[in-house]
Amino acid sequence: MRVGVPREIKNREHRVSMTPDGVRELAGHGHEILVQQHAGQDSGFSDTAYAAAGAHIVETAADAWQAEFIVKVKEPLPGEYPFLRADMLLLTYLHLAAEPQLARELVRQGLCAIGYETVQADDGSLPLLAPMSQVAGRVAVQLGAHFLQKENATAFPGMGWLPGGIAHVSPCTVLILGGGNVGRHAAGVANGLGARVIVLEADEQRLIELRDMFPDIKVLAYTHDTLTGLLPECELLIGAALIPGARAPRLLSRDEIGLMQARAVFVDVAIDQGGISETSRPTTFDEPVYVEQGVLHCCLPNLPAAVPATSTEALAAATFPYVLRLAGQGLDEALAACPPLARGVNVRAGKVVHEAVAAALEQR
Repeated sequence: MRVGVPREIKNREHRVSMTPDGVRELAGHGHEILVQQHAGQDSGFSDTAYAAAGAHIVETAADAWQAEFIVKVKEPLPGEYPFLRADMLLLTYLHLAAEPQLARELVRQGLCAIGYETVQADDGSLPLLAPMSQVAGRVAVQLGAHFLQKENATAFPGMGWLPGGIAHVSPCTVLILGGGNVGRHAAGVANGLGARVIVLEADEQRLIELRDMFPDIKVLAYTHDTLTGLLPECELLIGAALIPGARAPRLLSRDEIGLMQARAVFVDVAIDQGGISETSRPTTFDEPVYVEQGVLHCCLPNLPAAVPATSTEALAAATFPYVLRLAGQGLDEALAACPPLARGVNVRAGKVVHEAVAAALEQR
């Protein structure tokens, strides 16, 4: 099979979908790999390394998209829509609940599109979302700490607080909504910085796990009243709520965000699924922050792109077994043999076939 690896075009998206090691393994199984020129450069992989591994280095995106199996990191953007074809298999992050225009285009073209974020194991876990969720949780706190600084490389100066405090100065309060992969890793980093950390989680079993994992962190059962009651004392809010495939739950109104202190920071990691607040809208690394209700909002839908060397290695390690299966067995056989992969299909033959995605799109 011909496998295409285009260069990502989302704003400052520095990741690449496949490493030279992956190319070498695929080539060893007799597959042809088309890697667009400079696709791996920002993740530390040169065209020379890909070529040595057996890839064909192609100059343009159109050349890479000629393949029948396209492996990406982020969803196709409008500039890439002309490359979509009915005979194509697309494997990437899709987040269609927040991308109705893309969903319509995939349906119109009739191709099969599998979303990393909806590949679901029998135990309900999301093995291809997990590594980037872990990275995003860590980066969210790092960025939040940066935006709390008075001088933070944006047009909006922060509060000027050190998250962990110091002698005679209390630490900041970091409030994390959701205790999944994003929330756990955000809590670990915030705790390591010395902040006062509070995690709100609705699932009873996860509450128990979080309390065992973080005995020195306050872990509370989520209620809306608990959330709004904590907002005035919170300097950094992390949105980490997730419903697989569906739109992120809308947990906060505009007025409720206004309960936070002036120049407090809100990092909405759930923005790739639509965001958890009425005030949330996607930002870019060029303009990462805006102010609503006096609160600095950071809503980057590709947070892991900030650390592409780490992110690419982690993502490729998780996704490659599925890439190899699809390339080797073909779509129908691979889906029949691998239920988690079958659960990841979002669009096929002109229809949205993932129930949660379809329901979210109908609600828009």
